[in-house]
Amino acid sequence: METRGKYKGRKENPPNPDGRPLTYEEPKKRRNLSVTQAGWEEVQAIAEQYDLSVSEMLEQLARGEFELVRKVSY
Repeated sequence: METRGKYKGRKENPPNPDGRPLTYEEPKKRRNLSVTQAGWEEVQAIAEQYDLSVSEMLEQLARGEFELVRKVSY
């Protein structure tokens, strides 16, 4: 059985790889998304305005800590 690269401790709540405490009740997982270069740069600029990473900004958006307002109707 291959175990290389797998967390060997408590699987339900492993620590962050760099030893920082968890911000939320569970660790973040790596995800992939597709977005245009212009869209990515804008998302990065918005996150930077709040001194957040894109990852943390999306986490807070999903948890209702940001309000999303659509400017353009389709």
